[in-house]
Amino acid sequence: MVIDETIRFVEQTKNKPFFIDSWFFDPHAKLTTTPEQMEPYKKHGSPFRIYYGSVTDIDRQIGRLLQRLDDLGLAENTILLFSSDNGPEDILIDNTEEHGVGDPGPFRGRKRSGYEGGIRVPFLVRWPKGVPAGRVDESTVFGAVDFLPTLASLAGARVPAPAEIDGENLAPALKGTGVERRRPLFWDLKEDTVGNPINRSPKLIIREGRWKLLLNPDSGYVELYDIVKNPLEVDNLASENPEVVRRLSARLRAWKQNPAEP
Repeated sequence: MVIDETIRFVEQTKNKPFFIDSWFFDPHAKLTTTPEQMEPYKKHGSPFRIYYGSVTDIDRQIGRLLQRLDDLGLAENTILLFSSDNGPEDILIDNTEEHGVGDPGPFRGRKRSGYEGGIRVPFLVRWPKGVPAGRVDESTVFGAVDFLPTLASLAGARVPAPAEIDGENLAPALKGTGVERRRPLFWDLKEDTVGNPINRSPKLIIREGRWKLLLNPDSGYVELYDIVKNPLEVDNLASENPEVVRRLSARLRAWKQNPAEP
C-alpha cells in the first residue's frame, strides 16, 4: 500500500519537482507476512521465517519503486534515501516474537538503547546524477536532523536560518567528500531499555567527532567511548579523559535544559 501510493504520487507529479516521505510499517509488530512471502524461508524457525519474509517484501517493494522511476525516465536525477529510526527490537518485549529477531550485528544495544546497536542505522543513497556508486563513507557522522538542510541544498531550496534548525548541510558527503560536522548530535532516551543488561545505556548521549559520551541526568555515572577506535563500546575511557568528560557533560546538560541551543 505504501509503495502503491508512492508510485501513484510520482506518476501524478513526474513533470515537476516532488518530495515524498514513505514509511513502511513492517518490520514493526505485529507482522502479517503472507505464506508466499515466507515460502523461501520454510527451512527456518517460525519467528525467523516471518521476519525474513517481511524484510524481503520491503526489498521487493522498493524494487518496484526503482523500476517505476526507471520506466518514467526519472531515476537519473531523483535522490532516494533509505534509512531507519532505530535498531532492532528486543525479543523480550510483548508481541515481538517475530520482529524481535532482528540483528544489530556486532554492536552493543538494541531499540531504546543509546549504544550503537540502538542508534546506528542503515543509510543508503541512490542518485545516479550526483552520488558516486558503490562508495562507503565511514567518516561522516550523519543524523536524521541533517536530512532537511542537506536535501534542500541539493535541490536548491531555501531553508530557515541555521539557528532555527537542528541539522547541518552535509551534501558534500553524499557527493563523495567526507565531512566533519560542526555541531554535535544529541539523544534523550525516554524509555527504559529491556532485555540483556549489557544493552541498558544511560539516557543522555552526545556524539562529537570521535567522542561519544553517555550519562544519566540524576547520577554521576558517565561512559565515554572513542567510537572511531571502539565502535563496540567496551572500553569506557571516562576516567582517563576527565577534561573531555567535563566539556561534553556540560554541553549535554545545557542541551537538556534548552534543546534549541546546542
